[in-house]
Amino acid sequence: MFARQRDKKKIAIIAASAVGAVAVLGGGTALALNLTQQPAPVASETPTATPTATKTPTPTPTPTPTPEPVELPVSVPVEGALNGWQGAGSAQIADVWPQAGDAASGETSAYIDAPVVDAPVAALTATVAVQAGTTYDFSAQVRQMATLPEPVSAAILIGETRIELGEIDASWTEVEGEYTAPEGAGETTIAIQIEGPVSGLGIDDLSLTPQGGENVVPNPSFEEVTSDWGILNNALILREKSAALGVKMGAGDARWQVTRADGSVAAEGTAPLRDGVSAIPLEGVTQGYYRVSVTDASGQSVATPVAVVDFEGARIAPDERIGAITHVDQSWYVDAADVLQSVGFGSARNDVLWEQNERTPGVYEFSGHYTSEFDKMHAHGIGLLGIVNYGNPLYDGGNPPSSPGAVEAYGNYAAAIAQRFDVVGLEVFNEFNHERFNTGGCGTAPTCYFPLVQSVQAKVDDSIPVIAGSTANYDAEWFRRLWAETDTLAHADAMSFHPYNPSYYQQPENLTGAFADARENMQAGAGGELPIWLTEFGWTTGNELGQARSLEAQAQNLVAAEAVSLANGVEKYYWYDLIDDSTDGNNHEGNFGMFYQEAASVATAAPKPAAFAQALFIDQLGGREATARDDIGSGNHSYLFGEESDGVRVAWTLNGQASAEYEASGPITMTDMSGAVTTLEPENGTVTVPLTGSAVFLAGDFSPADEPTPTPTASPTATPDPTETPARPED
Repeated sequence: MFARQRDKKKIAIIAASAVGAVAVLGGGTALALNLTQQPAPVASETPTATPTATKTPTPTPTPTPTPEPVELPVSVPVEGALNGWQGAGSAQIADVWPQAGDAASGETSAYIDAPVVDAPVAALTATVAVQAGTTYDFSAQVRQMATLPEPVSAAILIGETRIELGEIDASWTEVEGEYTAPEGAGETTIAIQIEGPVSGLGIDDLSLTPQGGENVVPNPSFEEVTSDWGILNNALILREKSAALGVKMGAGDARWQVTRADGSVAAEGTAPLRDGVSAIPLEGVTQGYYRVSVTDASGQSVATPVAVVDFEGARIAPDERIGAITHVDQSWYVDAADVLQSVGFGSARNDVLWEQNERTPGVYEFSGHYTSEFDKMHAHGIGLLGIVNYGNPLYDGGNPPSSPGAVEAYGNYAAAIAQRFDVVGLEVFNEFNHERFNTGGCGTAPTCYFPLVQSVQAKVDDSIPVIAGSTANYDAEWFRRLWAETDTLAHADAMSFHPYNPSYYQQPENLTGAFADARENMQAGAGGELPIWLTEFGWTTGNELGQARSLEAQAQNLVAAEAVSLANGVEKYYWYDLIDDSTDGNNHEGNFGMFYQEAASVATAAPKPAAFAQALFIDQLGGREATARDDIGSGNHSYLFGEESDGVRVAWTLNGQASAEYEASGPITMTDMSGAVTTLEPENGTVTVPLTGSAVFLAGDFSPADEPTPTPTASPTATPDPTETPARPED
């Protein structure tokens, strides 16, 4: 399966031990070379003729070969423990896992991924026995998820000896060095030291060997892994070019099958599984949403939904504009950072409940679920929009704060959140205008809300955005009073709302009206505007209250709502919510998620079609800003992101079926909501795109095609007068 031979590169590294004689100059290592002095020449008594000067030819420099890009490996990080090694926690290093497939030796290697590193940390360590004064030869295979060689912010430490990794790509490269055990030493530590962000660093086949002796490294090829039975991927948004499952199932030939939503088979095959962790490459599976089943040689089966996206690089590049709501106090949100990262979210919105974290006035001890999960998000490069919620029994009887002392304490608590966590903003309360969350105190009036905004703004650092509003529905009258009767606009950095109004829930395209009204309201009441953050909106697939949307409609509404929002200048959009809060598929509140809760024998949350649509949306936009809405007829929607010359359009129709024409200078790639890709060739400088109620993504050069230069008709031309400029054809 993965035992095939591959070319390996080799880097010889001279590693200096702590007692070695090495001079360090200007950050580099200067090696003292033994230059043998030649004896002075004996002078000849015979006069020497003056040589004729000859021109020394300039040597032609040897060109440095341009490295060829390499493919990323067909391998998969899996949840499990590397026996004999101690891994850093995911609050320090995002991911330290076994990786199944395309190993340098055997079937598994070690995998380290760290988008954010606050300080150097040992991601993996092992203690080995050594003999004092003995010199050991060291070697290891290393790679990172890069198609071309790049420096890597990591090193291997053996005691105080440092082995540099050099510039590496996704192919295995050997690094070598020497280690001499200091006097009195009986053991030493091997550590994989991470000193900055790394992308999918792979380590395999370590050897620390005295001359004529045995390798002292425990589990040197990371083949010994402790894990549960089943599908072990730490995320189920898969990269098309390297899609694979990591499994621990019965040894022998396993059968796997990938099916579409309609039950048709997209791909199938067999894969040999060993005792322990194995990889199953999903060969022939293209971009799309599927269900994958695996049956091992003993007849035991496991299945899960997966999403396959044709993204470049090790992961989908995060979009800072788009996030999801999480509930990290719930058990199904443990390790949600991996799920968030797999989609490409830039941040998450979560309660930070006041009553849990300040139990003694002025003393802030954050609950373990907040510190653990928010720190994991930070390590994965995901920021936190913290909701400063709700009341605290220490102040005003637990009601929303209204007395001066309680309001000041609320602001102090907000500042404590900002000091402890990696926040992209603080949202002042959640749905203050809704009696469900505001049952006492001053009441739900905007004049009762403003002191909270004022207190938070006064207490937190100016660099932290303060988000005001956060209303249940888009409550135009409540906002009208907020702007007209208070000075909130001068004390906040953005305004937010949750537009579950029937008009927007039934047709997300109507959000354009809410955004226009919100801005007009601010101008009329306060003479200015704040940026809009849409901090909660989504659709349920549970029909308990008769408001369910099909899985496909939930996905389409997500794309429509986010495209319309970004095209109307909304700065951030947060989907409600990341993972279903119930396993009862009929429950209304519990089925807004874009992921299902973890299923038996599957290590992580499985995507719904909405998660596939979200990953596709983020990947297709590639961070491009909205630049235009196309006028292509009533009921038709088309939004341009980026420049015409390198643009992405998102288009659909509310009319059942329609077509749209776009200027184009070359082929346009059309990707539909199933993930299928079609190339549209322009005719006479335009492409015609069929539209339905399901969005398509259009990517390419939409600038007008150059008009062909007419060929002039040859005719006799008089010799021009020297003072005249000859006429020439128009371009």
